[in-house]
Amino acid sequence: MNSNSKEGVILSVDPLSCLHDEPVHIKVSGLKPNQDVTLRTSMKDVRNVQFVSYAHYRANGNGEVDVNEMKSLGGQYKGLFPMGLFGSLVPAPNEYKYTRFFKKDVENPNIVTVGVYDGHVSIEALCVSEEMKPLSSVIHERHYMGPGVQRIPVRYGKVRGSLFLPPGDGPFPGIVDMFGTAGGLLEYRSAQFASRGFASLALAFFNYDDLPKGLEEFDIAYFEEAVEYLLKHEKVLHSGVGCIGISKGADLAASMATFIPSVVACVAINGYFAPVEKGIRVKDKFYPAFPQKYDHMRMTDDGIFMPLTCRPELRAVERLMFPLEKCNAAFLFIVGADDRDVASESHAQLAYQYFSSQDYKNDYHVESYPGAGHLIEPPYSPHCYASFQHSAMGPICWGGTAKYHTECQVDAWEKVQRFFWHHLVEKSKGDDDSQLYNIPVKSHL
Repeated sequence: MNSNSKEGVILSVDPLSCLHDEPVHIKVSGLKPNQDVTLRTSMKDVRNVQFVSYAHYRANGNGEVDVNEMKSLGGQYKGLFPMGLFGSLVPAPNEYKYTRFFKKDVENPNIVTVGVYDGHVSIEALCVSEEMKPLSSVIHERHYMGPGVQRIPVRYGKVRGSLFLPPGDGPFPGIVDMFGTAGGLLEYRSAQFASRGFASLALAFFNYDDLPKGLEEFDIAYFEEAVEYLLKHEKVLHSGVGCIGISKGADLAASMATFIPSVVACVAINGYFAPVEKGIRVKDKFYPAFPQKYDHMRMTDDGIFMPLTCRPELRAVERLMFPLEKCNAAFLFIVGADDRDVASESHAQLAYQYFSSQDYKNDYHVESYPGAGHLIEPPYSPHCYASFQHSAMGPICWGGTAKYHTECQVDAWEKVQRFFWHHLVEKSKGDDDSQLYNIPVKSHL
């Protein structure tokens, strides 16, 4: 578990290679009793941007540091945060501060360098000084695709994306997976779904291949075609599919659950339940867009645009909401209570109230996470407080704090898997007990 050490210091990361949604155990031994040390992680994204995190620890009387049991005394975070060296990764001091970590090459793992250094040192010293050598270092791999997972590029009619299939013959529960106004094709969540037993279609809807370069009016027919593709696949269960979306993808997921009968389970993360930015056409009816998110904002002292979101009134939202009561799907609303981009908690509660007032027959549930921001992703994705957004032409605040946001991502990821497994697998077998959510057993690589 140790790749490079001196002076008898041993740094271990267990396991050395694992799936990206799995935690690791970091320990250091061979130190002097009560020795001050700095732990540092570093990895690069698809654009070669370096992300780093560091934390200060003090060895115990045996000359050991165990991040699972000991509190950080300073650095990127303080206190007990076992996966803090991953959840709090931020752009290095020489990089643009407001950069979001992006992974597009999901067939190759993230390579993380973990090092331990003598003394409590700054991140600037760790990143700049050539004389700063680690007492011990380890190379750790974090995989998005488990063994045997397949990635299949999709060009089906107008549909563009990538299908990820688990190993084996299936059939597997199918999911349509969408992100927000970043555009393009983001595959890392679908790759991780497939590593956990789901057939997941990472669906692009603009700024990819021959799709429109910018956000334009949507047509539900495009998403119907994507569902058709999944249901026709021999390795996908034909009893119904799920959909998941974050931000703009959340309102697209809600529209799919409303207007496509074969969508039976919907996860909406920090979004609206009416069209936002651009409207959507459903046959001969057009649903206009909710008012622009970025019409009103202020700039903080450190140059971040802070959207001025407020709690929407139910009556105003109802006029623009999809007719959710007519749909055939179960809903799980994932909410970051510190979302600074969208009043997502208010919108989710309004949707919940709306379902309740309609005596909605299917499951609907809100999971709200204090301290979590807008960009809720699978576990141990680096927390991004703010990043450059083209629609605002500047850095937008997403909110959240690294520790609570990371804990949210771990809990939400498990709940999302259980939700889909129940509604796409167990209920298709006639099991209606919502407490019997079972998901494939996790295993290290």
